[in-house]
Amino acid sequence: MTRADEVHHGLRAALLAGAFPYGQRLVEEQLAERFSTSRTPVREALRRLEGDGHVVRDRSGGVRPNAPRVTAMRELYAVRTVLEDLAVRTADPEQLDPLHEEWLELRAERDESPDFVYADESFHEAIAHASGNSATERYLHDINERIRVIRIHDFTTVDRIVTTIEEHLEILDALRSGKTDAGAALMRVHIERSAEVVERRVGELLTRMFEEERP
Repeated sequence: MTRADEVHHGLRAALLAGAFPYGQRLVEEQLAERFSTSRTPVREALRRLEGDGHVVRDRSGGVRPNAPRVTAMRELYAVRTVLEDLAVRTADPEQLDPLHEEWLELRAERDESPDFVYADESFHEAIAHASGNSATERYLHDINERIRVIRIHDFTTVDRIVTTIEEHLEILDALRSGKTDAGAALMRVHIERSAEVVERRVGELLTRMFEEERP
């Protein structure tokens, strides 16, 4: 792991925990001191965090924490639910065997980091790919990229990662057994539960960010 990787992971964890008040400028020199490194790894980490949507750059070029928008999240989750329902109802069960094996391995490995969000995205996009509908897969990928900065809050605790893995395997078991309606129902509950967790955690994060901002 490079120094930029270390700063990226450490700073992202701090942002997810609401350690920086909303509106506070993230100064490279101060962050370099915080992480005992030079400004170059900090600059690279900030660039990556900006690309992920965790921070935003203002008109003067300063970088600040990005406050998640709950309303936008709800709208995108609503679209995602429709796309996921279409995907599970049209997915070819025979194409899901490799995905099932992959998630059995993940269950054994117990990935316990926010980076689990990428594995989660791959799961849902793999089902869309198995549907044979390239538009569904493309639109779902676009939605995932837009809500990643918010969805990552679903995977900041081990219990949610474990639950997500089990729910994914339940969905796959239903689809591979030809129980399409059951698979669709499980997927809907899975997404709704994730949205509830994310909205609650984002609300707690915003509360901390704005409380820290008060004089």
